[in-house]
Amino acid sequence: MRRLVATLTLFGCIWAMPCNAQQTDPKNEKDRAAARAAVQRAAERRAKEEACPFEAPRLSSTDPAEVAWAAARLTAEDSRKPEVAAALIAALRSFRVGEKEEHRRAVLHLLHAALQNDVVVPMADLRFEPEGRTRVPWVALQTRNATNEGGEVFGLFHGLDEKTDAGWEFVGGSLAIRGHGAFAIELRTQMVPRLHVVAGPRPGVAADLVMRDAPGPLTGFPVPPAYYWQRDKSGFVGTAFVTGPTSTRDCSIDAARLDRVKLRWLAQLVEEPDPAAWAARFEARFPERGMGKFQAFSDASEKRAAESLAAMDLALRKRFKIPERLALPKLEIVWEDFRREDVKKAQPMPERR
Repeated sequence: MRRLVATLTLFGCIWAMPCNAQQTDPKNEKDRAAARAAVQRAAERRAKEEACPFEAPRLSSTDPAEVAWAAARLTAEDSRKPEVAAALIAALRSFRVGEKEEHRRAVLHLLHAALQNDVVVPMADLRFEPEGRTRVPWVALQTRNATNEGGEVFGLFHGLDEKTDAGWEFVGGSLAIRGHGAFAIELRTQMVPRLHVVAGPRPGVAADLVMRDAPGPLTGFPVPPAYYWQRDKSGFVGTAFVTGPTSTRDCSIDAARLDRVKLRWLAQLVEEPDPAAWAARFEARFPERGMGKFQAFSDASEKRAAESLAAMDLALRKRFKIPERLALPKLEIVWEDFRREDVKKAQPMPERR
């Protein structure tokens, strides 16, 4: 049975959650997540018990600050009682329609409490347009609360921009894990699979480091969580939050990365044991400076990628009942030269046959 995407968080340091969470050991991952959550709650409790201006903040209050403090207390106390979950959802229904900054901040704390306490918020109560960083937990909650098939977030996926919003990759990954049929057919019939044959090393990733600023403080409110999208070393996007500014990896998607993301989704849809490794077959790195054997290397790489794609298409057609009459885009070959300019001049890349 497919395992659903889970959201991991942090307090004071970064933890990233891969979209291919179904490949981890669920028992060990659950233990690690519980340990991190316990440390986080203890730190939050110490900080907030002293600063809270309300003796016993209530989720049922009409004061956004009091509701925010109640949500912060709920996060720290790790309460999963049904009546508490119902009160949290009722508060979200009340404040999600507010237009003031105080209302939006209360919503952020409520969404944060729901994520940390595994509260299942009905999809109908998440159909509003949040602003700024609140969009990250808003997207994460919808993705986590969706059914096994993920039909509820298919529309959300189409509303996100693949070029500017890393949430698009996060939600797409969850649809791939769930084996969503319409997503599978749309993905394969509209994407052009590409083999990148690369000469020389790709540029470094130092430029990917960016500063993330925390939301500004509001008088009378608890310190807000600063949510953001985080890409891990394996390339998977997940959610994380901190309580102050931090340097993190940017989640922008260039053309090559976009190809890798979609290829990985294909592998997840047919439950390949290692989707990232399967997608890696479509980037072949030529290790030599001279170009004498480059064409032969490219031909061999193309054969391997074409065979892998043909096997994948057969598995997709079988699992999702894609009719034979529906043509699927063929494999394209892209040559990329990242060698130094003097090396390129001395040993130019051959003409494509």
